[in-house]
Amino acid sequence: MAKKITGKTKKKVQLNLDIKPDKVNSKKISKSIKKINPAIILMVILFLAIGAVGGWFGIKFATRNDCFEIIGEEKIELSIGETYLDQGVKVISFGKDCQDKVNVETNLKKTADGEYYADQAGIYYITYTVDNIKYGSIFKIQKIRLISFSEASEGVE
Repeated sequence: MAKKITGKTKKKVQLNLDIKPDKVNSKKISKSIKKINPAIILMVILFLAIGAVGGWFGIKFATRNDCFEIIGEEKIELSIGETYLDQGVKVISFGKDCQDKVNVETNLKKTADGEYYADQAGIYYITYTVDNIKYGSIFKIQKIRLISFSEASEGVE
């Protein structure tokens, strides 16, 4: 039987982190900057400006049909005993429908049919927020629908 013998070697790595400015290097850098043609500098500035303007127009074009709006009335008045079927919001971000990313929060009670109701008179809300880069992460945008419930008035004969 033969034994295998493996030799291990260790290598040391040295990093030269000398961050002191060197007079020779600074002279070389200043000479190379002086050698740059002014036309090249002008072209770089021009390309940066064109890129910035092009990017701005590109974003405006990509988001031209975007919206986050409440469908129906923003303020609704009901009597106790009535129910309200919410129509929701319309959300389009960067040309895509984002209805599936809408979060709804409310202080109303909900029936099995999905209609909202209240047992007591008062002002209630339905808040819509979107988990989306445009409406949720960058700008915290939410829409609120106010629903006021009042006591049922006696019928006038």
